[in-house]
Amino acid sequence: MKVEILGCSGGMGLGQQTTCYRINEHTLLDSGSGLGNLPQNELLKIKNIFLTHSHLDHVCFLPLLIDNLFEAIKTPIQVYALPEVIETLQEHIFNWKIWPDFSTLPNKHNPVVAFNEITPWQKIEVEGISYTPFPVEHIVPTCGYHLLSDSGQTLAFTGDTTYSDSVVETINQLGKLDVLMTECAFPDRLYELGKMSKHLTPVMVKDLLKTLKTPPGQIWLSHLKPSQHLEIKGELERLQDDLASTDIQILEPCKTFQL
Repeated sequence: MKVEILGCSGGMGLGQQTTCYRINEHTLLDSGSGLGNLPQNELLKIKNIFLTHSHLDHVCFLPLLIDNLFEAIKTPIQVYALPEVIETLQEHIFNWKIWPDFSTLPNKHNPVVAFNEITPWQKIEVEGISYTPFPVEHIVPTCGYHLLSDSGQTLAFTGDTTYSDSVVETINQLGKLDVLMTECAFPDRLYELGKMSKHLTPVMVKDLLKTLKTPPGQIWLSHLKPSQHLEIKGELERLQDDLASTDIQILEPCKTFQL
């Protein structure tokens, strides 16, 4: 399983692109501005997109991708998301006011994009990897995805989430993980903002890891707010000293991992 970090920031700026990961060649997890790091010939390879939720930093390049590839698409790009996410996209983006409804173009019988409703815990098989959506806790309907390859590698991507008993219980249900890919949006001094907006801070990451029954082999952290990036990074580096048994990595764009 190849995981390409296209965008992993919680905001924008030079070298800062928002959430988008490519799994092998043909599949994306979210479609934030990091998608723009792919050249045209690589964009043409995208066949499947799994969305965690409808917030702009996770979907902003989806309409641009579809428009960009319109003439080249031979079969619909398959977009997988919770029903509430699809409803939001259709009502607020693909509505002929913000962007054309590409699920009806060039016609409704042969569209360039197909929206597929997903249900938590019901897996979808795509090119040798199963993607199982699981519930997390954010301020809009959101899910994470548990990835299991044919050769046995496991990765759980939480998308945006907070720390809570229900989140811990859900991740524990996933069993042993090679990688837990989650977020850390704010420094600890903004702990209350993190709780209110349902994002993680370093101390919440620490609490999460210490509460899991089976620590993941690695934890990959993303979504750091650019204006507080150095502050959060410093707190996470100190956190590593308390969690010596867990390999913590702060993700950077345009890096690739092979599991």
